[in-house]
Amino acid sequence: MSAPDFTLDVGNSTIGVGRWHGDTVEVTTVVEAAEAAELLQLIGDARVVAVSVHPDRLRAVLAGLPAARVDDVTILRDSKLPLADPRLATTAGADRIANAWALLPGPGVAVDAGTAVTVDILDGEGRYAGGFIAAGPAIAGRGLAEATAQLPHLDGKPVAIAPAGETHGALGGGLWGMAVGGTDRLVEEALATLPAGARVVATGAWGAAWAADSRRDDIEVDPYLVHRGMRAWAMAASVG
Repeated sequence: MSAPDFTLDVGNSTIGVGRWHGDTVEVTTVVEAAEAAELLQLIGDARVVAVSVHPDRLRAVLAGLPAARVDDVTILRDSKLPLADPRLATTAGADRIANAWALLPGPGVAVDAGTAVTVDILDGEGRYAGGFIAAGPAIAGRGLAEATAQLPHLDGKPVAIAPAGETHGALGGGLWGMAVGGTDRLVEEALATLPAGARVVATGAWGAAWAADSRRDDIEVDPYLVHRGMRAWAMAASVG
């Protein structure tokens, strides 16, 4: 496959549809699979590559396409990247691998902050080395509300990280503070495995907010990192 016309990132909460114009991508984020299928506008010989962490949502997107166009969608699975641990070939999510592709030639750390936060490592030899997976603040807030009798359900949105005298403020600051501070610590541990000068790139729904509140001053923000990785992955697969 040559460079794709579309990149499709099917996540747990949202679906990103990227349309490429040369080396520039325009990404539209939707919630419903039917919206994503409509955005793809599969006409002519349009080429689509996709990664998915939610098989049912991916199937729903494909079901919304004209039958003759389903074969125009390539689902990226074989990483094509050298792996520091062979188990990653069958256990790492395709979105994580795509983020690693976007870090080439490395070394670097990708922080994808969404429903979950993933911290992924590309080492100095261009090998994908895995990383960390943790709950995002929205999931943490839901879990606390479900596991306790009186705590409210908060969505984990960015707030001031400061002590609060009342429960709502204390919980909001705690959820966001844990997200920011915990992500900082995971990145610190990831960087400890890499040579000096490794990039740190934030992406995902709250990646830019983490970068703004982090105590680190070396964070790049790229909201389309996974789409850039998918494109590089697809182009390498076509000649591999």
